[in-house]
Amino acid sequence: MAKSKLKAKGKEAEKQEAKNLKRSNKLNSLKNEFEGNKIKSFDQVFAIMNETPLAEELNIPFLTFRKKTNDPGEFTVNELIRFAQLIDVQYETISNFILNLTHYKRKV
Repeated sequence: MAKSKLKAKGKEAEKQEAKNLKRSNKLNSLKNEFEGNKIKSFDQVFAIMNETPLAEELNIPFLTFRKKTNDPGEFTVNELIRFAQLIDVQYETISNFILNLTHYKRKV
């Protein structure tokens, strides 16, 4: 009986490790795409990492997160900092991404 419990714990640990590796790969992919200036919309972000886990990682309720992705100007600076830290990019990378989504035009 003790062996079966150890075996079950081992399988759970393997599952968790695989899940963590998958998460890490997704975050690394996002980092590479953002640093390569290839991501231009949240649809591209969600093609790599689904909305729900990303909202959870950013500690934003799902419906609130969805509203903010539809109106990116609603993101707070704090949320943008957490997003940048999560994918390990400079804050400016994320803030520029959001700024471009808001269609902000500078006066020249």
